[in-house]
Amino acid sequence: MLKFCLFFSVLLIPGVQGIFGPDDAQYNETEARMLLNLAAAAYSLDATPCLQRTFTPAENQTLLTTFSVRCDFIGNPCAGYIVVSDVLQQITVVFRGTKTSSQLLLEGWTTLKPSADFYGMGLVNTYFRSGHEKTWQYVQDALSIPQYRNYDVYVTGHSLGGALAGLAAPRIVHDGLRQSHQIKVITFGEPRVGNLDFSHAYDQLVPYSFRVTHAIDIVPHLPACVKDLSYTPPAGSDGSMPCDPMSTNGGYHHALEVWYPGNMTVGSPYMICTGLPRDEDFSCSNAPKVDLDDTTLGVWDHRNYFGVQVPDFGKGGCDPTMTFKGPPTKTGVLSLVSSVFGRKRRAV
Repeated sequence: MLKFCLFFSVLLIPGVQGIFGPDDAQYNETEARMLLNLAAAAYSLDATPCLQRTFTPAENQTLLTTFSVRCDFIGNPCAGYIVVSDVLQQITVVFRGTKTSSQLLLEGWTTLKPSADFYGMGLVNTYFRSGHEKTWQYVQDALSIPQYRNYDVYVTGHSLGGALAGLAAPRIVHDGLRQSHQIKVITFGEPRVGNLDFSHAYDQLVPYSFRVTHAIDIVPHLPACVKDLSYTPPAGSDGSMPCDPMSTNGGYHHALEVWYPGNMTVGSPYMICTGLPRDEDFSCSNAPKVDLDDTTLGVWDHRNYFGVQVPDFGKGGCDPTMTFKGPPTKTGVLSLVSSVFGRKRRAV
């Protein structure tokens, strides 16, 4: 069932507890805002300004490593960074979102269904699996450092970064680097990473996990799930249909969705999506029918979380005085490409 919540927070937050516990099974917007800053910082060449604006000096959040590897045959990167706090006894793994328009198309968000086995957990998107394999060593090495072996782990990312977070987190538990109660995931605008089997395995391995979705952000609808053909849309509706909770053939989300149906400014209401189908609650972001020929608001919502344009905000050092433009005016699949990256389409 659904629950409406109101939460007051500010952008510069005082910190979080270093040891995960039962409270971490509940969504915490203060925590999410902190991690959104870090996800934004991954788009920058230097995460330090965002770290300094997000944490107090007493928390001693230190940049442990950065990584950027060739992710495909064109040379697009999969990248991120890892920070550690000895004070909080925490490690935070952050993955960067999609960097270029060619990378977006190679990811196959609009067409491909999960087809690559992921360590017996189910099938996942082949591009995401490849990106995971190329970045995994950095995660494994950091979590294997003896002095950090008991530190709890946050994993986060926006867009593609959310997908890579969605693969790294269950593997951390699967490979025995941490126990389930020692890891927490919050992602933003995450696409469907795997199929139903993967969703079930993920939820068992990573119980402290939340997918934050903004209004009609188009990316969480991609790749498409298999629709439940037994459902009859009500007369006068837009014809939207829920995902089939029994099909393993298409994409299927994992983790609990937290949906902000309007804007995401301080105090905005959000919904904890615990309805059916599990992880694809038909009363939340999956309810509106997605039209790829009219994605004006969907692409804008993807770029904008908690009142900031995520890539630009990170590149600007998470400066809270930054201002951002309103929704784009283009429509169609090409607007998904141009709006995600803030580029104008060239005349042809």
